[in-house]
Amino acid sequence: MAKKSNEIEIRVAEVVDYLRITGQFAPALREVVRRKVSADAARKNGIKVTTKQLQKAADAFRVVHGLNKASDTENWLESNGVSIEVFEEYLETNLLISKFKDRLNKKAGKTKYLSSPEIKQRLKEMVYRDWVKNELK
Repeated sequence: MAKKSNEIEIRVAEVVDYLRITGQFAPALREVVRRKVSADAARKNGIKVTTKQLQKAADAFRVVHGLNKASDTENWLESNGVSIEVFEEYLETNLLISKFKDRLNKKAGKTKYLSSPEIKQRLKEMVYRDWVKNELK
């Protein structure tokens, strides 16, 4: 990493060491592996992302992050050390995983999941929250 005036140099190894010491490395690594495995499975199942879908995801990302102009996005990417290729890969992976989840959901035997005590409890809480929300309108 290049050093600029009034800035300190931070090596990637230092960040990795910090994450390891604080216990954040393993969860981050698991998430990266999970995303790669899921995206790969999506591709192997014939799932694809169109340019239009990628553009829509990028637009949504920009709105969420308050990046209203192209220059805002460019500045955000630069300040976070993210190339446009890495950004697009991130968005594509998100889309692939989302589509893969949809496909798995359609195939799943939902009875198995709906009979789980944990799911029943979550569903009960969701129904209750919806009821409360409607009552307080």
